[in-house]
Amino acid sequence: MSWQNLLQPEIREFIIAHENDDVAALALKKSPEASWDYKAILDQIKSRQKAKRKIPSWLEAHPDIILPAPDLLEQASSSATAHYKAALFKAESFADLTGGCGVDSWALAQNTQSGYCIEHNGQAAALLAHNLPLLCPIPIEVRTQTAEDFAQEMPSVELVLIDPQRRDDRRKGKFRFEDCSPNILELLPTLLQKAQHVMIKTSPMLDITEGIKILENVGAHVQEVHCVEWQGECKELLFILSNQTQNTPEITAASLNDEGTPIHEITFTQSEEGACTSEYADPLRNLYEPGPAFQKSGGYSVIAEKYGVKKLGAQTHLYTSETLIENFPGRSFEIIGQYPPKTEKIPLKQAHITVRNFPMNAAGLRKKLKIKDGGEDYLFACTLKNNKKIMLHGRKANDGTKVKI
Repeated sequence: MSWQNLLQPEIREFIIAHENDDVAALALKKSPEASWDYKAILDQIKSRQKAKRKIPSWLEAHPDIILPAPDLLEQASSSATAHYKAALFKAESFADLTGGCGVDSWALAQNTQSGYCIEHNGQAAALLAHNLPLLCPIPIEVRTQTAEDFAQEMPSVELVLIDPQRRDDRRKGKFRFEDCSPNILELLPTLLQKAQHVMIKTSPMLDITEGIKILENVGAHVQEVHCVEWQGECKELLFILSNQTQNTPEITAASLNDEGTPIHEITFTQSEEGACTSEYADPLRNLYEPGPAFQKSGGYSVIAEKYGVKKLGAQTHLYTSETLIENFPGRSFEIIGQYPPKTEKIPLKQAHITVRNFPMNAAGLRKKLKIKDGGEDYLFACTLKNNKKIMLHGRKANDGTKVKI
């Protein structure tokens, strides 16, 4: 059955009627009709369940939206991260060279006049050609073409977005530029001749300093790097390039709400981070752990200075203060105990364990201390400024979602 058959009214009714059901349980039942492609129907139900979290507005936009396969949707941008990317530019035209599920093209289309969405896979391109007109306020030209081929004939646009595929056929994670497809390093000289800006979405595993160096070695000028966090995870890194000289790239860490608006945000340069002088202190009343994007950004001293907190150690990226900082960009805890890392010294049988600059991982430490996971208590195994190894016992002081300063 082709994907167009999923538009049949009786199939659509079945999908929507069962969109909240357990797909594994549904798979054990017979298809209501022998002629139906039951696997494709179950995949559509599974995709709708994923879309409710990642792109809920798509399900409300039009009844004839056909979602991509669940594994493709898993790799796609969320509406939050897509809207964040779109808000970084006021561009009249764009080209999304790795269309995928179309979430980024959809978000960019909300504030532009024209766009191209390029997808090399024929079925994925057909879905884009079906879905984007139902979702976007402007016409988006969908082309079934490789990014490399389109780049050779691409007209001038203000913004190019590219999200190189980071997985090989064996599903092994890859994140270096040269390991990805299309090879962005080979494409960049052509793209920067035809576009004012190029935005590369990369894995959050990529090292920022190394990424900047590699891109600049092929003649690209990195203007900005964004570490984007949503729902407690650093979801992506964005490298924004220009064909105009830029002396020092700005690094931004942002945690987003579901609309893509930053809840917390810091922007700095690596030279500013190097110029900051951190203050150190033994644990005071409150303990802070930066959110994943803020850890990824490397702005540890900038965070300490901006929020008026003290570091526990040079390589221990935890902070402390006597007075609670309500709007810290991460998790905040009240310290209620300090213990040596010995079973007989820790009065807990259950706790979450986090390790920061400590000679044992969390799983090994949990086994050694015989502490079950979960509960309201948190143990932070860390090294203090005097090289002392310690376990800090805390309970959450707030949910880490207050507005930024």
